[in-house]
Order: sequence, then C-alpha cells, then structure tokens
Amino acid sequence: MNVDELADELAEALVDDPVVVDPLFGNGRTEEVREALTEAVEELDFPAYVVLVPRPEGLSASDPDRELATLLHERIGGDGVYVVHTDTTGYGDAVVSFGDVPAADVRYEVSLRQPAGEIRELNPAGHAARDLAVIAADGRLSQADYEAYAEETIWQRPPEWDVMTREVPDTGAYAFFTTLAFVVVGGSAWLVLRTIARWRETGLVPQPRAALPVEGPAQVRARAERELDALAERLAATADRPLSAETRELVDGSYDTARGVLADAGTEERDLADLVGALVLVRVADRALDAADAAARPRSRRASRRAPLPAYLPCYFDPRHGEAVRRHTVPVGDRRLAVPACRHCSDTLDGIHTGPPHPMLVPAGLLGRPRPWYEQDTVWARTGYGASVDELWPHVAGDRRRVR
Repeated sequence: MNVDELADELAEALVDDPVVVDPLFGNGRTEEVREALTEAVEELDFPAYVVLVPRPEGLSASDPDRELATLLHERIGGDGVYVVHTDTTGYGDAVVSFGDVPAADVRYEVSLRQPAGEIRELNPAGHAARDLAVIAADGRLSQADYEAYAEETIWQRPPEWDVMTREVPDTGAYAFFTTLAFVVVGGSAWLVLRTIARWRETGLVPQPRAALPVEGPAQVRARAERELDALAERLAATADRPLSAETRELVDGSYDTARGVLADAGTEERDLADLVGALVLVRVADRALDAADAAARPRSRRASRRAPLPAYLPCYFDPRHGEAVRRHTVPVGDRRLAVPACRHCSDTLDGIHTGPPHPMLVPAGLLGRPRPWYEQDTVWARTGYGASVDELWPHVAGDRRRVR
C-alpha cells in the first residue's frame, strides 16, 4: 500500500474517530491508550486528530510526519491540529495546526523552559497528550500539570530489564490497573518488538535467510486438535496417578485453557495467533507430564545427576517452528535482551549478517496488514507465548475472562 492509499484509509478512519493508535504504539494496552487520547481530544475546544502508526514507505526523509499530517488535512479539510508520530524507534513527531486553531509551535516555547532531564520518559502517546494540553492552554500550562504527564503510568515508556532472569521490577516503577506480572510481560514484549522494528527499518542486512516452511491456520488447528486429543487420552489413562498439586494445576489449567481457545478460534489468518497459542498450551501440559514421569522413574547414579526436563518454550520468532533450543540475546540500546529461539532461528541470529529471523505474521492494526505477532496488543505478545512469564495459562485464562 502506497502513502496515498494509506492516507485515504487513515482519513476515513479519523472522520469517525479522531484517534488512531497502532498496537506498536499501544505500550501493551492499545485500547486504554486510545481511549485516554480520545478523552483528551474530546475535552479540547478545537478539532484535533492523533495518528500513531508505523511509517509507510514513500514519505519524505526530511520531515515524514509533517508530510503525512498535511496529506491527512488535505483529505479531511477544515480546521484542526494534527499530531502524527510514525517513528517506532525514536521520538520524532509532528504537531501541525491548520486553520483557525491554536498555534502548535507554542509547545516548543514551553519545552524550552523545562529543566534538563525529565523524571521519566514519555511514550509517543504521552507526548501527544501533553502537546495537546500545552496547545489548548496557549503555552500557559502550569509546571505541575506539565510534569504530571511524566508521572502517569499510561504515558510512560516501560522500564527496561533483562527478561532472561525474569526479575520483576519494583512495583512503584510501573504499576497500573492489572497485575504486576502483566506489566512485566508488556514491558519485555515491547522491548523485543522495538528491537525487531529497528532491524526492519534500518535495513540491517540485505539478504534474509530463507524461512522454514510453516503451517497455515487450518493445519495448525488440525495439529492442535490432534495433540489435544492425545493429551486428553493421556490424562484419562493417568487420572489416578499421584501428581504434585503444582503439576496438576499446570496440566489441568493448560489443557482447559487450550480447549477453550480452540473452541473460540476459526481457521482464518486472524485466528492464527490463537491457534498457535492453543498448540503451545497443549505442549506445555505434555512437557509437565513428561517431567513428572521422569522424576518418578527409578534412577541410576548417573541418571540422578541429570537436570530435570525444562518447561516447554516455543521459538519466539515463530512458535510454529517448535521448541526453542536456547535463549539468544538481541541488542536493545546499550543492553541485551534474551529470547528463546529454535535451532534455525538461533543459527540465523548467530550469522546476523544474513538477516533477522522470519517472524510469524498475522493481520493487525487498522488496515489488517500482516505484521509480526509480537507487535500485536494480545495476550500472546504480552506473554511471549510463555517466554516472559512463569506460567502461560493463567494469563490466557484471565485475558479470556476480561474479554467476555
């Protein structure tokens, strides 16, 4: 889709709702961010539009966000302030006034009066909300109100930590309406997708390695149903076998949740992430039973030195690749983040000059274009299909309850 086509679709969407937020800018909670921005726009006494979407090809290199704002105004017409942000890896944005509305440039005057260094960085949505407030106040926003945006969790960038250790950040660093575990998931997923976005946008390598053959939604569903049936038979055959309460909860919870996900999913491309999630949940339960069986078997002295079976973790880049063989670190700013990778993707990452691994693509965003699964605002992206949480099924079951 070229820039003009995208501008046409965005303009049509903005007529119905003045705020468009792509999941990549949703900070792990796109709908809440969109609603907060919509509320901020509705409180203004002048028309305003907010567009946070990944940068399409074809915009000018010098000021792409301003160009997109101009294209949108040409299609919508009338007066309005346009806030446009398309950079998935940086801060740049454009705030442009058209017609009889307050001048957007006043935001620069206010920012120049601020002391160096804010307490916390704002995400793009936070910058948009604060810029609109400054413009509405004609630059007379109080210092306390200006600084308050950096204290609102929904406007903050997630804290950075090493997902490999799964060390939970201090609760005061990033608390919201949901559990702390949810926050850990959202932050780590955001860091990874930001890194992959940087790979794509900077054109890190010219010759991507060939992708592994993978199954489509119908094939994934068939496989998940077969493995779920086999798991049900295994559970029935071992119903009387003693299991630890922890293992029993993990197995039963994963099985029941996988069955529910499959019951609600179809075989369309938009169902792929859920179908893969159901398959992962079944394999998590199977692995837990395997580990219990191994622990119950009599062991020789040599066998007793072996490490217990690890929990099942799929390849982060495309969970359809199967089990991850090791965690692989990827650069995120001046840090490195560890994600599980299958043998193929791990080998690809070892030879990074051949290109980043091919991710699983699913329809996403306003236009339903194929995008990597980890850029979506879903429970699978927030949990990394289990890579960022101790147990996957409670998060999936909780998300299903919230949706219903």
